[in-house]
Amino acid sequence: MTTAQERKQQERQVRRRRIQRAARQVFSDRTYSKASIEQIAREASLSVGAIYLYFRSKEDLYVSLLEETLEHFDEELGRIRQTEARPDQRLFDAWGRFVSWADSDIESTRILRLMSQPGIRRQLSDEVATQVAAGLAKIREHLAAIIEDGMNANVYRRQSARDAVDLMWAMFLGVLEAKDTRANIEVPGVSYPDLDRHAFEAVDTSLRTPAHRLAEAA
Repeated sequence: MTTAQERKQQERQVRRRRIQRAARQVFSDRTYSKASIEQIAREASLSVGAIYLYFRSKEDLYVSLLEETLEHFDEELGRIRQTEARPDQRLFDAWGRFVSWADSDIESTRILRLMSQPGIRRQLSDEVATQVAAGLAKIREHLAAIIEDGMNANVYRRQSARDAVDLMWAMFLGVLEAKDTRANIEVPGVSYPDLDRHAFEAVDTSLRTPAHRLAEAA
């Protein structure tokens, strides 16, 4: 039987999700810089005060939109991790999921990069910061486990799987920045699909054992 406290928590979560759905629509229509809490409150049919009961600031609400995205990634990477494919193929499939997400959900990639800005943590509630950090940690765990499988299969050389995940993550963020920079100022370079592919190849090559690199080249 559901307790009164559990019902209250469920109702809070439903209201929170309602605000996030409204916020996603407003941010998509107006962009982050032009959106306001007042507009989000109207979209959600709530008062401005009600929004602030759940989120500390516009930044807090914006970053919270990553929570749902990270939940989906957790599910998808979990499925990729459990397939019978070779570890290097599983890692490639995981990378492909990141790339397709970046192409289809530009707003979320901007949120992801906003988190690297100085002073952003002061704008975030502990709830949002904790949930997003936990979501990112789950992604790292999935990727590290796939890389560990590759080490056990002698496809990848023995190394710190978590360091390898850091390299992969940094490469992915770098691709996002490169795409935006080139689009903004029309810098020439390789096509976007090739940029994504070259980035993964660099990560993959750094992971492989020398013997496996030679075997693949043969």
